[in-house]
Amino acid sequence: MSRVNLLPWRRVRRQRRQKEFLTMLGAGAVAAVLLVAVWQLIAMAVVSQQEERNNLLRSEIAILDMKIREIKDLQAQKAKLQARMDVIQDLQVKRPMSVRLFDALARTTPEGTFLTSFAQRDTTLSLQGWAQSNARISTYMHQLDASEQFDPSILRVARAGEHRGMHASQFDLQVPQHVAKEEPAQ
Repeated sequence: MSRVNLLPWRRVRRQRRQKEFLTMLGAGAVAAVLLVAVWQLIAMAVVSQQEERNNLLRSEIAILDMKIREIKDLQAQKAKLQARMDVIQDLQVKRPMSVRLFDALARTTPEGTFLTSFAQRDTTLSLQGWAQSNARISTYMHQLDASEQFDPSILRVARAGEHRGMHASQFDLQVPQHVAKEEPAQ
């Protein structure tokens, strides 16, 4: 029987398999590197695209913020103008009130009664003066109370004294003005 030596053939086969294994390992490594590189490029493209969208949104938000500031400024100007218009309207409404007040004071002051001063604080009048008698003061108070311009008056001081050489009574009245309540608009 002849002897065949198979060792060189096995060695060649093992070397060939080792080369195939190393080739496959190298190809796998190259494929992995290529796969990572492609993944990195895709990720960078997605991030870049998202950054562009973010920048676009930031610029749009900045534009909207400017518009919001302009709107707030306009609303503040509108509020100021409305306040001015309200003051003007209030003055227009109150313009004839002083005329009515003086007219009501003149109509309600009876003969023999003289006003020396009056002051107005909010809607209350303080009237000081002289009357020929306490009865004239009482008549004056009744006429003030009967007027639609005034609410019931309050006598703070009434004292006897001399005025221009005559016996007279000095008085101090508080007279609230009648404030009409506004009805709500329907």
